[in-house]
Amino acid sequence: MIRNVVFIMMYILCQFAYSAVDIVICEDNEGNQSFHQACPPGTNLIEKKKVSTGKDTSKEVDLAELNVVIYTIPECLSCEEVIIYMKSRDIPFNEKDINKDVETQKELTEITGKLTVPVTVIGEDHITGYDREKIASILDRILSPE
Repeated sequence: MIRNVVFIMMYILCQFAYSAVDIVICEDNEGNQSFHQACPPGTNLIEKKKVSTGKDTSKEVDLAELNVVIYTIPECLSCEEVIIYMKSRDIPFNEKDINKDVETQKELTEITGKLTVPVTVIGEDHITGYDREKIASILDRILSPE
């Protein structure tokens, strides 16, 4: 139950930003109003507005190329929280259970210098533990380059 509540809260908090355009409402001498980027000659500016155009896809990163790996063990609540957060943001990831896999344990030790979970690897960055702010910061930097 708590896990579901956490998932729903994370989903709501992690909605993608939408882009908008600036428009102006113009009125001619007869009182007819029209929408433009700039008022044409013979019209007067009535109001400026921002209008949502939906999700801005011009700078989107292919999520399949993000290369996210989460190192976990069974019955790890922090591991589950990382997974729930990634799912709430629709981030594809590979989960690697280090519990009985010596090669995966060595791989994790090479990355972090220790054998602890959860560890989230996003590209060249890695985050030990469930540090939502740090994970979000890295994802935002990659997904919304400005």
